Order: sequence, then structure tokens, then C-alpha cells
Amino acid sequence: MLKISKKNQPTVEVFNGVVRKTLVCGKDVLMARFEYKKGSKVPPHKHSYEQVTTILKGEQKIIIEREGKREEILIKSGDSYIVPSNFEHEQISLTDAVTIDAWSLAP
Repeated sequence: MLKISKKNQPTVEVFNGVVRKTLVCGKDVLMARFEYKKGSKVPPHKHSYEQVTTILKGEQKIIIEREGKREEILIKSGDSYIVPSNFEHEQISLTDAVTIDAWSLAP
């Protein structure tokens, strides 16, 4: 077991008003804490891995393109969601928000 101390958890602003703190990153998995300012956006994107997210605080709108259909999901504190691999998605923060996200990095 390897301990990752708080001082070794890098923080970066990935988009305007969106700050990611990498909590831990192993060979096959990454877990991060995100802080979002109200009105901040994560633009449409997709990735080859599955993403799981739990919202700890706030409200967000998640927009997912699935089989040519656009689905909007409202998530609030305590809710979780999954984005399957290769699904285009975006986030809009309706309030200040905090999430924990995890990704499998394995091929």
C-alpha cells in the first residue's frame, strides 16, 4: 500500500472555474476531486475509458450524446452517474459544486 499525502496531490485549473485535484493515480485507475464555480462548463468531449462520478455538493447538468440522442441529466448532492466509454458528454455547474471522479486507465 502506498500513501499519497495531501502535499503530493497536484491541483490544476483544467477549465475556467474548474479545478482538479488528483487524489491518487495508479497504473490502472485515477481518482480526482473537482471543484466547480457556478456557471463553469466542461466542454463536450469523450474518452476511451469509463468515468464514474459522485457529486458531493451542488447541482450540475450533465449532457450526454447517446446513439444520436441528446440526454440532459440533473444531478444533485449525493447523486452519482456513469459515462460509458466513447460517449460525448459535457457538464454545466448550476451552483458551486464538488465531485469525486474515477477513471479506469487500463487499455
